[in-house]
Amino acid sequence: MRAGWVVTVLPVRFPWVLILALGCLALPASAGHLGVYGNTWEVAEPDMLDALMVKLRAMEKAGKLKQLEQEAKRQTLDSIERPKPIPGIATASRSRKWTFDPSIRVVETIKDHLGNIIAPAGMVVNPLAYTSLTKPLLFIDARDKRQVAYARAFSDREPRAKVILVGGSWLDLTRSWKRQVYYDQAGFITSRFGIRHVPAVVRQQGKVLKIEELAI
Repeated sequence: MRAGWVVTVLPVRFPWVLILALGCLALPASAGHLGVYGNTWEVAEPDMLDALMVKLRAMEKAGKLKQLEQEAKRQTLDSIERPKPIPGIATASRSRKWTFDPSIRVVETIKDHLGNIIAPAGMVVNPLAYTSLTKPLLFIDARDKRQVAYARAFSDREPRAKVILVGGSWLDLTRSWKRQVYYDQAGFITSRFGIRHVPAVVRQQGKVLKIEELAI
C-alpha cells in the first residue's frame, strides 16, 4: 500500500527543551556603576543550563522523558493521519451546480532565462487551455458513513476518480480500499472552488470546471 506520505519524526529529546530554555535567556544589559549600599554577598545561583540538564537526566532516568517523546510522536502521527476537519463545510442537504473559470491574470511580465517574454503583464491565462483535468475529483467527509459508501460506489464506476477528504482519516480509507485517498490540506482546494457542502464532484467541461454539490 502506498500511503502517499513519507513521515519523518525527529527525536524529541534534549534539543527542543534546550531551545526553549535558550529562548528564555535575556541578553545582558549595559548600565553604569550605581555604587554599593549595605552589606554584600556573592550570589550563589546554579547555572540555568546545568540545572536544566540535571533535571532532564533525572527525568530520563525515571522514564518520564521517554513518555514525553512517545507522546510527541503519537500527536505528530495523529495530526498527519487524521488532519483537522476543514471548517465551514457541511453535509449537502440540497444539490447545486456551477462552473468555475480557472483563468488568472498575469500581474507581472513572465520571462524565460534568456529574457524572452512568455506572458506579458495583464494577459489572461486559462490553465485548461494547456492541460486537462482528466480525472474527476470527489470531495467527501469520511466521518459520514453514507458519504464513504457513496464514494466507494463512485470509485467503482469511475476508477480514475480521485477521492479527497475534508474530514476523517485518509490513511484508514487508503488501507481499507487499497487505493490512494487524499486530503484537502488546510482546505486549499475547496476554498478555491467555493465548495461549502459535500459530497461534491469536480469535472472539466471545455475550458471551465463543472462543480456539483450532491444531496445523497
